[in-house]
Amino acid sequence: MNRKLANIALPLPLDRTFTYLVPPALESAVEAGRRVLVPFGRKKLSGIVVSFPESSSLPSIKPIIDVLDARPTFSSEMLKLTQWISEYYIASWGDVLKAASPQGATARSTPMVRLVAVNVHELIVQTKRTARIQYAVLSALAEQPLLSVSQLQKRAKSKTILPALQELASRGWIRIEEQTRPAAKPKKENIAVLSETGRLILTEPDPGTPKLTPKQRRILEELQKHDEPISLPSLVRMTRGSLSTVKTLAKRELLKIEQREIVRGEYDNPAEPAPSITLNPHQAHALQSIIGAMSAGAHRTFLLHGITGSGKTQVYIDAIREALKNGKTAIVLVPEISLTPQTVRRFKSHFGADVAVMHSQMSVGERYDAWRLAHNGRIRIVIGPRSAIFAPLENIGLIVVDEEHEASYKQYDSAPRYHARDVAVVRASINKAVVVLGSATPSTESYQNALTGKYELLSLPERVDDAKLPDIAIVDMGTERKRRIEEFKKERKEKGDWTAKLGPAPSVSSLLKSHIDQRLDKGEGIILLQNRRGFSHVVECFECGHVERCDNCDVSLTYHQTKRHLRCHYCGLVKPPPSVCPKCHGTEIRHHAFGTQQIHEELQALFPSARILRMDLDSTSRKGAHDKLLTQFGRGEADILLGTQMVAKGLDFPRVTLVGVISADTQMLLPDFRSSERTFQLLTQVAGRAGRSKLSGEVVIQTLQPSHYSLRYASTHDFAGFFAEELAYRKELDYPPFSRLVLMEFKGENEELVARHAAYVAGLLQPRSGKHFLVLGPADAAIPRIKNLYRKHLVVKDLKSTDPSGSYLRSALLSARDAYLASPLGKNRGVQMIIDVDPQGMM
Repeated sequence: MNRKLANIALPLPLDRTFTYLVPPALESAVEAGRRVLVPFGRKKLSGIVVSFPESSSLPSIKPIIDVLDARPTFSSEMLKLTQWISEYYIASWGDVLKAASPQGATARSTPMVRLVAVNVHELIVQTKRTARIQYAVLSALAEQPLLSVSQLQKRAKSKTILPALQELASRGWIRIEEQTRPAAKPKKENIAVLSETGRLILTEPDPGTPKLTPKQRRILEELQKHDEPISLPSLVRMTRGSLSTVKTLAKRELLKIEQREIVRGEYDNPAEPAPSITLNPHQAHALQSIIGAMSAGAHRTFLLHGITGSGKTQVYIDAIREALKNGKTAIVLVPEISLTPQTVRRFKSHFGADVAVMHSQMSVGERYDAWRLAHNGRIRIVIGPRSAIFAPLENIGLIVVDEEHEASYKQYDSAPRYHARDVAVVRASINKAVVVLGSATPSTESYQNALTGKYELLSLPERVDDAKLPDIAIVDMGTERKRRIEEFKKERKEKGDWTAKLGPAPSVSSLLKSHIDQRLDKGEGIILLQNRRGFSHVVECFECGHVERCDNCDVSLTYHQTKRHLRCHYCGLVKPPPSVCPKCHGTEIRHHAFGTQQIHEELQALFPSARILRMDLDSTSRKGAHDKLLTQFGRGEADILLGTQMVAKGLDFPRVTLVGVISADTQMLLPDFRSSERTFQLLTQVAGRAGRSKLSGEVVIQTLQPSHYSLRYASTHDFAGFFAEELAYRKELDYPPFSRLVLMEFKGENEELVARHAAYVAGLLQPRSGKHFLVLGPADAAIPRIKNLYRKHLVVKDLKSTDPSGSYLRSALLSARDAYLASPLGKNRGVQMIIDVDPQGMM
């Protein structure tokens, strides 16, 4: 193979690789999958070697500067996977590799300033009166000849430092250069090791050597008691000694001070031993099917459809145990970071130090250490949300995607906009591994794949330990409010007080209140779901109907009680709540569409003796907050757990016997074709938190749409019925799973220009549409403006009946994209085009 040229994928939104020359000194080190440092314009960037071309038509080729890896960061399998992601999701290969790269290992390019002038003190005197910033820069460099630009900004107390630096550089007094360094590196600690001389002096003291002081003897005896080395801080703490005493012993060669690498994170935390569990017949059959597929060494995808509490996790654990026994590794994906601690504890109780966790709330150093543990083969199981699918494990035998229906598996806010569930299936295919997609409420796409034979369906129709599914009651809040109004009118008439006013409607119905009272009396646990954070979703003038809206986005502002302000959850704008309506000057300002904060206050007033925990994005923003809240509730330190959808998934608390849904309409009424499916899934999932032991469970769902089919089927735990009706609607309108969608979003500050860009791309696609795909729009997005950017949507609906692989659609999209980017409009940076393949939200 010719190793004189290398194609490098750089972390840039450009749909191409870049060819560099391999210097003779680096030929043996440059290998596919390794990170290299290359010049790119005035900067130095780290990229990935992806191939070696035989020749290049470029007139001049720059050489690679350095090789950053001792061994490849990406295996050939990972290069193949990331290339597929790039092609399928129409993203640059460099962006995909960046998303899959180890956190903390990516080399950062930092502008540094080096002092060149020899007569610096003369120059300092020369610039003192005439150029303050130049004087400050030279004075700082006189003390330390190499500083970063940000360090010099602090020393000079000026943000506009660049002109001064350029002037000094033009005179030849300084040199501005780029230096690269990793964002994280292995963490090390000093340890003490007892030497042979130290061991001898404790057992057979030599009269000719200086005697040990009591503190010195205590330190050596402590080291003698332990088989393993002890960190210096721990040794000092245990012996109540001092660091200087330890160093004195080291100088006398009675102990050695060495360095060892330590792993950041939770890997050394002990886990409780796993209980012995006997699988029921349904679990055993599912497990044997999975083991059989792994033994055959062929790629298979299973859809494990098990009702809530049916023991899906135990099937995962036993299947992973079999994979490890055969020398394989495993990845377990979970949809929410909040589920990770509970899941990790359970898996660690079975597999101990073989488990590592990867998620975004870990520090850069912790994520880097987790990646290295997997890359070096020191752990064999990785657990985490969607990005864990890129774990650098070798010889993968099993990938589990728990709660496979969850939209959080889709990357939606930046490229590459991949779906981790679908990437898992492709990665398993490359590795000839088995995938298990688990859910109590499978997505319509996965369930249809199972019914058509693309996936193999495994069912767990019963709860473990003979636990029964909870009874579900639907409360019509419209009827509830009418009854309340009638009671108010009757009471006002009886009292003859016509000035009395009806207060705001409570969020808790009389039925739910009575059930909560009963559970509090029994000391049982309660989970309440309201899928909206904040205090109140809408602040409305009762007299004219004016609603406070964001100045930058076409959405209503959410009122937050703790800080007493209105906040936009899209752009972050904050403003004080009005006391007088800005439109009609009325003073009757009311809060509607209850948020979790408002419900929390109402619950405290209704149940003053109850201990209530609130779990939403506002209360769990700090690291470890999810785990802390769930541990508190699990220990029985709280009676009620109130939260957004993060309390609906995967939580297993035997003491919970009541689940209440404050408003089932939040998800149902969104302008999205998946809104009914998401409502059914959310309600079924949260209902499954109740009655997961010998204690029976009950669920109360409050709604203004009691006849909606999502609620009808959820109340009877009828997934098959819901799926059949939902599928009929999807087929009639050619929505997934009968088609694949591509959402093209155009956004910019000028609405007219955004509309022109969207219409231009629609015009490029229209000539090729018809038989294979349909072009819908362009039209305003459901939220037309966010962060002062106008948004237009173009939806392309690809029909699977005529374009089963999607190849015709991808060809048309690539052709339209390239033509658009080459046009004068496409070169206008005032409008951004985003292509989202298989979007999970249409908002």
